[in-house]
Amino acid sequence: MPEHRPAALKWRSTVSGVWYLLDMVVYGGTVSDAAAALEAAPKAFVAACVERYISLYGKPPGKSEQASWDRSWPELLRALVRAELGGLHLLLEYELPGSGHRVDALLLGARKDGGLTAVVVELKQWSTVDSTSPRLTWVQGTQYTHPCRQAAGYLAYFDDWVDAPDLDLETRAVTYLHSARGDLVDELRSVVATSPGSKDVFLFGRDDVAAAKQPTNLAGMFSAADLRPPEDARVQRFRSVRHRPSDGLLARLDETLSNNPAFRLVGAQQRAHLHVLETVLKARGDDRKQLIIVSGGPGTGKTVIAARLVADIKRTIGGAVFGCYLTQSGTLNQQLKRAVTVPAADGLFLHVDGFARHADKPVVPLVDEAHRLRRNARHVERMLKRTRVCVLFVDERQVIRPNEGYTVAELKQLAHDLDAVPTHIELVGQFRCGGSQRYVTWLEQLLFGHTTATQWAASEYDLDVSLDPDALGEWIGEHTHNGHTARITAGFCWPWTTKPDSTGSLVGDVSLRWTGPDGVERDWCRPWNAMTALQDRDGLIPKSQYWATDEGGHRQVGCIYTAQGLEYEYGAVVFGRDLVRRGDRWVADPKANEDPAIPDAIDPQQYLRLAANTYWVLATRATRGCRLYSVDPETQEYLTGLVRG
Repeated sequence: MPEHRPAALKWRSTVSGVWYLLDMVVYGGTVSDAAAALEAAPKAFVAACVERYISLYGKPPGKSEQASWDRSWPELLRALVRAELGGLHLLLEYELPGSGHRVDALLLGARKDGGLTAVVVELKQWSTVDSTSPRLTWVQGTQYTHPCRQAAGYLAYFDDWVDAPDLDLETRAVTYLHSARGDLVDELRSVVATSPGSKDVFLFGRDDVAAAKQPTNLAGMFSAADLRPPEDARVQRFRSVRHRPSDGLLARLDETLSNNPAFRLVGAQQRAHLHVLETVLKARGDDRKQLIIVSGGPGTGKTVIAARLVADIKRTIGGAVFGCYLTQSGTLNQQLKRAVTVPAADGLFLHVDGFARHADKPVVPLVDEAHRLRRNARHVERMLKRTRVCVLFVDERQVIRPNEGYTVAELKQLAHDLDAVPTHIELVGQFRCGGSQRYVTWLEQLLFGHTTATQWAASEYDLDVSLDPDALGEWIGEHTHNGHTARITAGFCWPWTTKPDSTGSLVGDVSLRWTGPDGVERDWCRPWNAMTALQDRDGLIPKSQYWATDEGGHRQVGCIYTAQGLEYEYGAVVFGRDLVRRGDRWVADPKANEDPAIPDAIDPQQYLRLAANTYWVLATRATRGCRLYSVDPETQEYLTGLVRG
C-alpha cells in the first residue's frame, strides 16, 4: 500500500508497499504503511531497505547494522501504531546531509499552528551497560556516545543547517531503548539530568512502553502527542530542502578556532592563509577555475591553515560561499571534529568522499593531506568540475601508497588540462620537532640523501637509538608516567589482528626478538592500535583514530595510518625489515610489508620511495624527542653509529 506521492519528487519501488524518495533514506512513508509492509513481509521489507542502502552508498550495510534493523524496527513500529501515530511520516536511516551521520528514525508531523515538527528517534538494543557518563557509555567493552548526547547532536545539526523559514520547523528528540529495563533507563537518565542538550532528550525503555495504558501516554513518550499527519507538500518541502551551514555556526567555529592555541597562525602560515583568501576573493570576478596548491613538509601548519579557512572564507568572501575541510585520513578527520567542539560543525569536516554531499553548494573544498588522494578516483577533476576554487594541501614526501598522491608539478599540469589557473604557495618554516630544523635536515639526509648521512650532533631535540626494545618501551613508559604524550610506531611489517582474543585483550602482533648482552634471546610484543575503543585489565584502549592522543595509547603500536597528520611529544619508531641499510644505500623488501594496500608484485624500487616516506612520516611526529630502533642488526648498527658515534 504505497502512500500518496508528491509528483515533483522522484520515487522508486522495489517491493509492494515500500516506496521512497531518491534522497538519503532507506525508507520514507507513513508509519502505517511501514508497519503493514513489515508485518506482511518482514524479510522483503528489510531486503528493499538493504537494496536502497546499496544504491546510496555503493555497499551493503554491515551485518550488525542489518541485524539491528531486524530487531529494532518491529519494536519501534509496534509502539508507534499503539500510540496511534500511524499517519505521521517516517524516515528510516535519514542521513543528515553533509555530515555523514544517520538518524535511526525521523518522525514528521504537523502542529496545530501549521508548522512542521521533526522528531529524532535514537534506537538502542541495549539491555545492560558496563558503565556510563554524560558523554560516553560502555557496552560489552565497547565505547559509545551516550544516546541522549547523540540525539542532542542531531538536533543541533537541524538548528544550524536547515534553512527553510517557510516550514516553521521545530525539532525534538527522544531515545527508545526497547530492550532496557527500568533500572537501566533510570541510570542512563540520571547521568544526563543536568547536561545541557542531553537533559532535554526524553529516554524511555520497554517497561515504560508496557506501562502506557493510553495511546496518548505512549505518543507523549515519542514527543508526538500533539502532532497530526503532515501534508504531502510539507513532507516534500522538508525532504528537498537544501542544507547549508548557518552564519551563526560559522561564527561560533571562527571564535572557537581563534581562541584555541593549537589553531593559531604564525609567520609563513599567516601569509599563506591570507594568500589563499585573496585568491578565493579574486576568483569571484574571474570566470576561470582556480586550483590553489599549498605545499609544505611536516609541521609547517597545513592542517591549521586548512581548518582556519573553513570559517574565514565565509567571513571574508560573504554571501553563501563557505569552506569545507576534506581529508582522505579518517584519523585526522575524527581528531579535528573533536578538537573543534562546536555542535553541528561535523558537516564542515568530512572525508574526501563526502564532498559530493556539498557539490550543489557554493563551497570551497579545502583538501588536507592531498598527497593521500587516490589517483584513480579523479578527486581533483571532480572537485574542479563542481566548484570554481579548490585548495589542496600537499607534501610530496608523505605519499605512502602506489596509487596515491601527486607532485606539485603534476597538479599544475592537471590544472592546465582542466582549464584552471594554478597557484602554488610554499610553506617553509616548521613548528614540530621542537622547531629543530637541524633534526629535520638530518632525517631528510638519512632517508633521502644520495650519500651517507652526517653524524648527529646533540641539540635541543632529544634523538637517540634504543639499544633494544625493552629500552625503547621503558623510555616511552617513563615519559607517559611524567604526564607527557609518548607513542611507539612501526613500519607495517607485522599482521594486524583486528579483534581481541577470548580474554578481551588485544593480540600482541608486533613481536620483536633479539639477543641480549648475555647471549640470551628475548621477546617483546605489543598490539597494534585497536579498531574500536575497548577496556581490558590494564585500563582504557582508545580506538585507532584516537590512539595518538588518548589515555592508554602508549600501550599499543601505531601504524602510518593512525600517526600521519598528528603529533605527540615523544615518539619511538621501529624500522621493520621492509627498509634496511646495506652498504651506502637503503634496500627495500616489499615482501616484508603486511599492508594489504601494498600489492605483492610492486617493484622494489617503487616501494623504496614509499617505505622511506613512511618512516619519514613516523619519525617526524614527535615534537620533543625521538628514539629509533631497527629489527635488522646491520641497520641498527648503522643508525647507532650515526647517532651515538
